[in-house]
Amino acid sequence: MRERGREPIFNLPAVVVFLLAILTVIQIARSQIAPELDGAILATFGFTPARFAFLVDQTAVLAHRNDIASQSDVQAQVGAFFLPHAPPAWLWFTPLSYAFLHGGATHLVFNGIWLAAFGSPVARRFGSGRFLLLGVLGAVAGAAAYLAVHPLELAPMIGASAAISAYMGAAARFVFPIGGFYRADSSPAPLQSIREMIANRQTMAFVAIWFISNMLMGLGGQALGVSAAPIAWEAHIGGFLAGLFCAPLFDQRRKG
Repeated sequence: MRERGREPIFNLPAVVVFLLAILTVIQIARSQIAPELDGAILATFGFTPARFAFLVDQTAVLAHRNDIASQSDVQAQVGAFFLPHAPPAWLWFTPLSYAFLHGGATHLVFNGIWLAAFGSPVARRFGSGRFLLLGVLGAVAGAAAYLAVHPLELAPMIGASAAISAYMGAAARFVFPIGGFYRADSSPAPLQSIREMIANRQTMAFVAIWFISNMLMGLGGQALGVSAAPIAWEAHIGGFLAGLFCAPLFDQRRKG
């Protein structure tokens, strides 16, 4: 009787490969266009909190712009460009569209690695449609968290990290019990309840390390030279919490 062959190490779900391909094509295309056009793309599709705050309190946003302009010419140019540049109608797409843009090849590669690692088990368990919807929720939750903490920020936030963080949060609900990724009978491990997660040392260690590392990277990543731009750790946390608490809504294996 012929033994069944081993599964390849990089046997990624089709939907994960699709997302990786889309993100890569967008990054390559942006690298080939003029900087002025790329700046216009960032202004139109990046998530700029001050543009939303401007709808509520124009005075506060303009006062903040004038304040930073008096301190730095670069900041003055950032505020003068990103705040009024994009058409208002496109504003409501930015809590999602920002997730398809990255700050460079390194940014994309790191996000791609995490997407492959944590998105794959989530996609296999939830199915392609629910997987994509969870990513949308994570991106929007990340944007909302970033807006809540930095409502007057004039520079756009970009990157898929918040959506990927949602996959990490969802994965934390089922990958750490024995057989969380795969079991001998191919049946899925049930999602852990919050109480079960608290009682699971591996799960809590992962959650603690994730939160601490994100905060450290967010607060010191730029100073340490890890990132050329500030890391939006608040968006990561927003996405992670969305995936953690909303995972049961997307789990196609849940009991009816």
